[in-house]
Amino acid sequence: MPKHQKRRCHEGGGPNPTDPVQLMMAMMKEMKEEAKKREDQLMRQLQEQAQDFAAALQTNRGNAGGSTKSKKMDVPVLKCPEDINLADFRDWQQRFADYTEVQKIMEECTLSGRQSLLRSGLDPAWTKLWSTGILEIDDRKDDINDIIKKILHYIREHRNPLLDRKEFLERNQHAGESIDVYYSALKSIDESCGYDVNPTCKVCDDACGHGDELQQERLRDRFICGLKDQAIQQKVLAIPFKDLTLKKALEVCRVEAASKETQASLNKSERQVNRLKERSSYKKGKIDNNPLSKSAQKADERCSNCGRKKHQKPDQCWARDKDCNNCGLSPRRKSTVTIRQVKTSDDLVKITAKIGNADHQEVEWLPDTGAECDVITADCLKKVGTKVKVLRNDKAELCGPDQGRLKSLGKVTATLEREGMKYKTELHVLEKGTGPILSKVGCTALGLIPTGWPHVVKKAFTEQP
Repeated sequence: MPKHQKRRCHEGGGPNPTDPVQLMMAMMKEMKEEAKKREDQLMRQLQEQAQDFAAALQTNRGNAGGSTKSKKMDVPVLKCPEDINLADFRDWQQRFADYTEVQKIMEECTLSGRQSLLRSGLDPAWTKLWSTGILEIDDRKDDINDIIKKILHYIREHRNPLLDRKEFLERNQHAGESIDVYYSALKSIDESCGYDVNPTCKVCDDACGHGDELQQERLRDRFICGLKDQAIQQKVLAIPFKDLTLKKALEVCRVEAASKETQASLNKSERQVNRLKERSSYKKGKIDNNPLSKSAQKADERCSNCGRKKHQKPDQCWARDKDCNNCGLSPRRKSTVTIRQVKTSDDLVKITAKIGNADHQEVEWLPDTGAECDVITADCLKKVGTKVKVLRNDKAELCGPDQGRLKSLGKVTATLEREGMKYKTELHVLEKGTGPILSKVGCTALGLIPTGWPHVVKKAFTEQP
């Protein structure tokens, strides 16, 4: 074969088997193609596994007993603009942030979905301000945080800080309210009053920490002036003014409040022990030497039949062995039913009561040892802040002293407190009446009468010849 034909054969065909460069390039090309095939195959396998995992996850979420199911929570609702203040807004903002964190909504929802969620947590008055453009919200780009800032700006512009400052100056400690709860409420109101936290200092003409000092002094003064317990207030005021800081006042109040609670608990335990001892000695036929109360001493000095001064001889009483013209009971039986006749307002007892969802308030109660249940009127219920609509159905049949039927509007749970003693009961609500009535069980639980009464009256009978 001629040389020029042999050369054309090498140039027009595949790689020259004798050329190492061409052989290496061919091998690299084959390796790239094989690597691409392996990558494509691996990617298909990963996609199949991801689809299987997503399907399994969706199945578990749909299952009621699945462990991946999100915890259900109610969306916190922001009050209408007329009733909202900055303290309530901050409380709602924190609860809404907790809600979105628990539900993982910020990660899974789109922008429109997050806006819809926020809209569901607003009062209809807020949604109207949103839709009419008064809040100046841009639905195309404003996220939840941007919208919340605009709502806060709207509240600041339309609420006069004097309202919050008036609330701060009039805020006192409520009955039964702890020191920490009272201080937290004061601080929350103070943060909504619009005071400058770090004002420009008039001395150095620069932002400094004097604003924090003013806030501490403001909280200290209002906190001390609003204390309900005068004994604790006197303890705090006994501290020299130069040493009287907010922290010091809080420490003293906490210690004194804890001491009073401990003392009340110990006294209650001691009373229970004494009552057990008295009951035990009475069963054995013994007469204890414990001094009687003033009312019991007066009752011991009067005749158990006619109620007048005690006679030298029982036969001298004209009312002995006679029945009462009013109730038909003999004097001995009548004395075991009623302690006294309530004629003046001095017979009423002030007791701290927490009725339903209302705050602790002092209510004047009429102790009645002949009553078998605790009663309150609808008017008194409204005064303490509890609505009649929240009452539960009352199936009890109530009767008055004349055995006449009384109509009950419903019943409500209440906790009564007096001198460290608590009494939880069901109050029967009447449409009309003289006022709240405390039953014999309530009188005993709150220490108004001794346990086992009327053993005091029976003791007086044993002394008669």
